[in-house]
Amino acid sequence: MNAQLEGAVQAIAERVALEQGVELYWLEVRTSGPRWQVTVYIERPGGVTIDDCERVSRALEAPLDALIEHSYELEVSSPGMDRPLYTRRHYELAVGKPIEVHLHSAERPTVLVGWLQGLSDEELWLEDARGARVPIPFAAVRCCRVVESRFL
Repeated sequence: MNAQLEGAVQAIAERVALEQGVELYWLEVRTSGPRWQVTVYIERPGGVTIDDCERVSRALEAPLDALIEHSYELEVSSPGMDRPLYTRRHYELAVGKPIEVHLHSAERPTVLVGWLQGLSDEELWLEDARGARVPIPFAAVRCCRVVESRFL
């Protein structure tokens, strides 16, 4: 899939989500041979309902059918409680929540778990189990996710 088509899918999903009273959290477009999978993650204050997902899915059908010239599978979902963090806005929304940070490491995989206390343009601040504030440069982060379900 080319980046221009993926950008067009993103623009449609953002517009439709807002029209339906939710916000686009993330979008994934995957191909496996001739099969395409478009997964749209939505959110709203108070949480996403099945009705929200159904409404957004139905509203996306016509514009995506007009854009994508072959068969595809569409899935609309909440990013879930233990959601990945991709953008700065995702990190900002996760301040005060428990997170798991996977760091780039040449020697061995490194994973840190703690509470996201804040962030700057260059780093995030994690409070570890001892209560220490640990600065982590964004450049060192391989992936990060909220892990609220571990603390229920």
